[in-house]
Amino acid sequence: MKKRTIRRLAIVGIGLVSSLLLTTGCGREENKTDSAKDKKLTVLVESGSPAETVANKTAAEFKEKTGYEVIVDSVPYSGLYDKVSTEIKAKAAAHDVVSLDVLWLSAFENALTPLDEFVDDKITADFLPTLKEGGTLNDNLLGLPMWINSKVLIYRQDLFEDEANKAAFNKEFGHELKVPTTWDEYKECAEFFTKDDMYGTAVFGMASGDTVCSFLDHASQAGAMPLVLSDDNEVLVDEKPYVEALQYLCDLYDAGYVPEETLSIASTEAQEMFNNGKLAMQLNWSHQYPAAYSLNSSNVGVAPMIGGADGVAATTGPWYQCVMKNSDNQEIAIDYLKFMYDNNEKYMTEGSLKIAGRTSVYEKYASDAGNEHLTAVLETLDNEYSQNRPATPSWTEIEEVLAKAVQSALSGKSTPEDALKNAKTEIESIIE
Repeated sequence: MKKRTIRRLAIVGIGLVSSLLLTTGCGREENKTDSAKDKKLTVLVESGSPAETVANKTAAEFKEKTGYEVIVDSVPYSGLYDKVSTEIKAKAAAHDVVSLDVLWLSAFENALTPLDEFVDDKITADFLPTLKEGGTLNDNLLGLPMWINSKVLIYRQDLFEDEANKAAFNKEFGHELKVPTTWDEYKECAEFFTKDDMYGTAVFGMASGDTVCSFLDHASQAGAMPLVLSDDNEVLVDEKPYVEALQYLCDLYDAGYVPEETLSIASTEAQEMFNNGKLAMQLNWSHQYPAAYSLNSSNVGVAPMIGGADGVAATTGPWYQCVMKNSDNQEIAIDYLKFMYDNNEKYMTEGSLKIAGRTSVYEKYASDAGNEHLTAVLETLDNEYSQNRPATPSWTEIEEVLAKAVQSALSGKSTPEDALKNAKTEIESIIE
């Protein structure tokens, strides 16, 4: 399978674009008539996220460089979309810069400032794979990446290295026990480790975005591309890769290799069960690895995502910082985006998730103990079928339909084929 090659930077160091970022020289200050109290830049972030931490920690430096005070406004994830939407409807930007989940870019596209005129190849060359595509709509780059995340395989290293387990696995399956890389290997390991009050793995079955993203991970591995919608807005979810992916999840559930309460499990619940010794493996967001590692470093391992018929693939979860088109501070807001991109390393060092948006940052920190998930993400993203979810303003409604379809199949109310055919019909009514 043809892989997407991760660009390697010729210039070493995280400050690749520092000389390009701030253009706030004496000339600009001389032309400003605003008083110091008016030199403020408002930034909207998710509360409790790395975005809030890094925005606060860099505010003083940005003020020293530009004279602009950074006002950080934070709201929970559940209210972030609504807050930006309200501003757009009011046609007045209360915030100059907003931090957005990639899933929202399409809905807000016309309210965001295109950045192509201000961002050159020296900046985008350091984007991690899929980030440029995810942030670009109708040939316009709408944001600079803050971080990207994907699912990886997190496993009990001690169980895989145990000599008694190796012997028993070889006797049962006729080959060596190893960290799985394919659907078949993963299923065998899930079967083998389901014993002694432990399940082999987990399947996300809660009615949530986590569940849909997990389902699409496997659909990508089975050859789905693009995801959910074609370029012509044709609904694809009843095609073979989607059916195979949902059937695979149902097989794990029906065989009893995953918890009985699967319909109430998503990423947080799976991580908690793993940390409590109830799971031998989990396919979870990479940021869950550092948390597990900190609890028991000698027993936790991490590897790239598993692969199906078309190889390793994962659905990405990037965030971007964007400039509101109605902001009166366009120039300084764009400078701020570049400044934060130049400080992208801080999402790794200051943020709790230990993820970032630049290849050079991932490569710099990947060799540190406890950061093994970074290499796993790089290897996972460096595959043709790792991709973003569709850029559509209707994604929230589509996601709800797909979550319902997954639950319907897992609970046995319908076959994977029927659940996805019904989902297709519902999605067609949403986008028509």
